Amino acid sequence: MNTKKVPIRERIAQSQRYIEEHLDSFVSLDLLAEQCGYSALYFHSLFTGIVGEGVKEYQRRLCLQRAANQLLFSETSIMDIALDAGYESQEGFSRAFKKRFTLSPYKFRKLQPDYSSLIGGRLMHSTAQTISSPPVTIKHCNPINVAAIRHIGPYAECGKVYPVLCNWARENGLYGTYRQVIGTSHDDPRTTPAEKLRYDGCMEIPEDFHVTGEAKKMIIQGGRYACCVHKGSYRDIPKTFVAMLSSWFPDSGEELTINPPLEVYLNCPSITAEEDLLTELRIPLA
Repeated sequence: MNTKKVPIRERIAQSQRYIEEHLDSFVSLDLLAEQCGYSALYFHSLFTGIVGEGVKEYQRRLCLQRAANQLLFSETSIMDIALDAGYESQEGFSRAFKKRFTLSPYKFRKLQPDYSSLIGGRLMHSTAQTISSPPVTIKHCNPINVAAIRHIGPYAECGKVYPVLCNWARENGLYGTYRQVIGTSHDDPRTTPAEKLRYDGCMEIPEDFHVTGEAKKMIIQGGRYACCVHKGSYRDIPKTFVAMLSSWFPDSGEELTINPPLEVYLNCPSITAEEDLLTELRIPLA
């Protein structure tokens, strides 16, 4: 990582992304410090002060959040989930999991999945209403190179990233031509404190585009997605997400992954009537 003239907060954010992208392996404090151009002592203090927890605590929390999603939305054995989370025994994993979520992994897995928690930026409370299944198609989507602005905090406030993203696009000559705009949320509000929720507002960019400034370059994974076009207000997106998962998914024969769902905005809200807004919802499939 070239650290010249890179603001400290930006360096720490890059370290957070590196940890997120390498959850399957132990990321050492020394490696992160070296990438940032600091001593381990200084880096640890800076990381803790900006993020609110140390490097090990951050890695452990993300691994346990991923484990919680695996328990609810996959049939992976608890032992395999424990190993994925970096624990050498199921007993050690169970103790750490129960300390964080108050329930043992076995009891947590028995919870009824609350699909509304997967919908990201416009989280709605679960309702008892019966929602009919929307038209769902399965597509193979290519990877997408994007520039992303991250929001950390309550999902209800994630919309503030888009003015920042648009300004960044203008400054970099990308505004005025059609670019896919995509929203993706990474955390389950039931298992993550509101002030630590991670949301990325993304804009498609050319593969070879050099990203600088506030935005970070990312690749949204390709693969199989369950897709549905939602028409109307963004406020009602949660209802369509819940309908896909509660009405279509159980009888689909498909399996979910732990990757986040996507909201692909198909037209521009500044020049489109609210009732005519189109958003393609994509849920990644195994």
